[in-house]
Amino acid sequence: MAPVRLRSRFHRPSEPRDGGTLLGNLDSATRATVDPTGSVHMGGQAWSLDWWVGAEDRWHVPTREVALRQALVGGAPVVETRLRVPGGDAVHRAYAARGPAGEDVVVVEVENASTRPFALALVLRPAVPGEPGIDELEVRGRHVRVDGALAVVLPSPPGRVALADGATGDVAEVVRTGGAGPAGDAAVRCRDGLANGALLFPLAHTASLRVVLPWADDVLPPERAPGSAQVASGWATHARRAARVEVPDRRVREALTASTTSLLLVASAPPTPAVPLALDALGFAEEAAVAIAALADDAPPSLGLRALGRHWDLTHDAGWARASVSSAATLVAALGRTRDPDEVARGRAALGSVADLLAAAGEGRAASDARALAQPSSVPTDPRAELDQLLASASPTWTWPRDHPGRSGAAVVLALRDLLVLDEPDGLALSPFVPEAWLGRGWEVHDLPTAHGGLSFAVRWHGERPALLWDLDGSAVRLRAPALDPSWASADRRGEALLAPVPVPERPAVRRGLTIPVTIEPMPRDRS
Repeated sequence: MAPVRLRSRFHRPSEPRDGGTLLGNLDSATRATVDPTGSVHMGGQAWSLDWWVGAEDRWHVPTREVALRQALVGGAPVVETRLRVPGGDAVHRAYAARGPAGEDVVVVEVENASTRPFALALVLRPAVPGEPGIDELEVRGRHVRVDGALAVVLPSPPGRVALADGATGDVAEVVRTGGAGPAGDAAVRCRDGLANGALLFPLAHTASLRVVLPWADDVLPPERAPGSAQVASGWATHARRAARVEVPDRRVREALTASTTSLLLVASAPPTPAVPLALDALGFAEEAAVAIAALADDAPPSLGLRALGRHWDLTHDAGWARASVSSAATLVAALGRTRDPDEVARGRAALGSVADLLAAAGEGRAASDARALAQPSSVPTDPRAELDQLLASASPTWTWPRDHPGRSGAAVVLALRDLLVLDEPDGLALSPFVPEAWLGRGWEVHDLPTAHGGLSFAVRWHGERPALLWDLDGSAVRLRAPALDPSWASADRRGEALLAPVPVPERPAVRRGLTIPVTIEPMPRDRS
């Protein structure tokens, strides 16, 4: 392979950026992030792991490349970053995983998906440019330590190593001038915390290299770590426990899948109050209960009350209700001290369901007091504009700038849920708001939790007439489809109906005419 030249101006350390994608395991509190260039930042650490690719034409540095694409693998928190190089792509994947003995790690793998060999540099440096991050960097065979703690486990000793500190220059200069030394133990110290280093590996066509970033000194060899496809498959299994939603908008489907996994990831951390609401809307009742218990003390009381009331409406879990009496009392008291009239109004709109919770817990007097203060909920607003805005502002990995983890993902779930079904005092409104792009195309919902039981329904089209099929696993209530046919209603728990004609916009891709009816059968979520 021809020598490559490294231009040092390309190699400023990557800064953590808005829109970084969260990595983690469901049974662990440790978290990492991947920024839009593939740089990995371990939670609580002041260093990052970057990657550079030395191809036959030059060094390709993700922080400065235009031909960089990023996406999630299967909607899971497995982040794939593709860098264009001569002959194809260098593919970087980062994800959290557990080892056979329960080792909690982040895995980084780089694949040469080009037709030519290249050099891979894994670069450890301070996460924030110019700020202390690494006092001491040591390379000992397959182990790399930062300030004495195990930071990276390699599949083999690197082919070459370049180390630098703030006094002698940046590691980019060392690599550029050919100063990278052969494999062997090496170390660098910097009293200013600016030590940095590059570990160089040759990577042949179709070859991959995998390294492990542990949170503890438990050594997991990279060859024993699960692969990215296996981890993405595991997340898909978790996501299948949710209500199943199929809509004709691909981006909505992708946003829902990614938001589902991100909500599961943040449920046990102090979440925003929208997180348990969204988890309940998807049917993750146990995770929603955990998220409610983890709500921050400074959360607006109206949202906390709404989360409590909504969880009760959807689960009617008497044991959980008894355990939640203290939380309900604290939130009601906080609402009483609130001086914001809008906040008070939102809180009082949630008190009807909270009163039912208190009554089920045997707190009759408290339930009566809450019911006396309750006000009717406001008329639901059309969620279509909010959903469009969320889709338009999302990153390729379904994150949002300056976003509290889970907040915008929860907003996606709740907006889509309001598009599909609204709980009404005497029943349910099916598809109360329909995007114009959906008209003439089918959509369906399976096992969606509602206050009246699990709901499954589908909309199919006979020309301009929508056919509605439904099955409610609960008590019979009044069902409506106001956006499709305001004159239609039914009290049957299951059935099908051909609704009034709806003008369908002309579009080249729409197939007109009779579509095959689909029988909806409630599918219980896999709780294994």
